[in-house]
Formats: sequence, structure tokens, C-alpha cells
Amino acid sequence: MGHHHVSSSAMFFNVLVALLILTGITVGTSRIDFGAANMMIAMAIASVKASLVMAFFMHLKWDTAINKIIFLSSFLFLSLLFIFTFADHATRRMDTQWHVTKAPVDKQWVHPSQLVGK
Repeated sequence: MGHHHVSSSAMFFNVLVALLILTGITVGTSRIDFGAANMMIAMAIASVKASLVMAFFMHLKWDTAINKIIFLSSFLFLSLLFIFTFADHATRRMDTQWHVTKAPVDKQWVHPSQLVGK
């Protein structure tokens, strides 16, 4: 059997207070327009909150090194997913009015419900 870490209730309470403060910061920052940085700020706060939960409530802080390595490698693969997605999105052609080819028509389109009486 492996070593089990016993945490105190004071430690859990401190983490709870930190999570509640960070939740308040999240709500506060959601009401302020930071422009393009809104998503980055929200993700940074969420990452800190997730790290607290994983480290203390999931006892990853006191776990073996191999479990920490496996867990951190999942973030490596997640970052690769984001990098490839952003690279794909950045290299797509933006269709503007100049790039759109319209089919020639000789009259205006009419909804089929208006054609019943004709």
C-alpha cells in the first residue's frame, strides 16, 4: 500500500476561501471589458482555481512523481490541440465580398408560399 496523506480541515478551509475569492474576482472581471484580453484573463483565473482543486482536493500535491508527470503531460497534449487548432484557423482564407462568387439570376427570389396564388 502507498502512503496516504491526511489533510487538516484548516487547510481545506483555506483552499475554500481562496477559491471563493477567486470566484469573486472572476465575477468582477466579467463585468469589466478588457477587449481581447477577456478570455485570457478568465482562463488564467480558471487555471489557478483548477490547480488549487487538483493540488489539494485531489491530493496531487502529495502524490507520486509519475502521477504528476502523467497529469502534466495531459496539458502538453491539450496545448498541442490548441496550437494546431489556432494554426488551422489562422491560415484559413477570409471570405469577403470580393471572394464570393454569386450565381447569375434573372429575377428576384420569391418565397414558395407566395407562389401558391400564381
